[in-house]
Amino acid sequence: MSVVNAPAGASITARRMLSIGKTRELLLNGFPAAFRFRLELWREGRFFDNLDSAVTWNVLAMYDAYSKTYQIVRRGARDTESQGPFQTIERAEAALEATLPVHLPPTRSGASYYYNVVLDIETLSFTDLDELQRWLRGDLRPAVRGERDPVSAVRRGIGTLLSRMLGGERRHFEAKSVSFRG
Repeated sequence: MSVVNAPAGASITARRMLSIGKTRELLLNGFPAAFRFRLELWREGRFFDNLDSAVTWNVLAMYDAYSKTYQIVRRGARDTESQGPFQTIERAEAALEATLPVHLPPTRSGASYYYNVVLDIETLSFTDLDELQRWLRGDLRPAVRGERDPVSAVRRGIGTLLSRMLGGERRHFEAKSVSFRG
């Protein structure tokens, strides 16, 4: 994963995301993979650096065993984009590897800044997938209002535990750009 400075933001490139760890094997076995990105703009300070602003987005990679195709869904702050179907994992991975420009300009001219990009990769259980698909459709009400059935929360927890026991995984990556003047 890399982050490169641009005049009004950064360009993010993540390589081999579907080949990391057991992700490829888990995808083929029906476990979707969630990629959570966070690009942070930090202003360098004398003693401490200050987080100036941040942008987050999510990517979901799924394999449909029936059609033997891969689907990629990106969800940003304002829009959702679906890519695919892809016939091979290599083509799906190539779509994920496309450099993504992110608009996150510095707020103070003359100050020294750097970007930090964080990527968390998690293989999801089927109950996590259902919740994520509802979220992708914009249904946030039950989670926000606390209207969720306590039994379903326990079931989700057990599903996540089973997912981890069956080989589901979590990975965390960070990359930092070089310093630049705003």
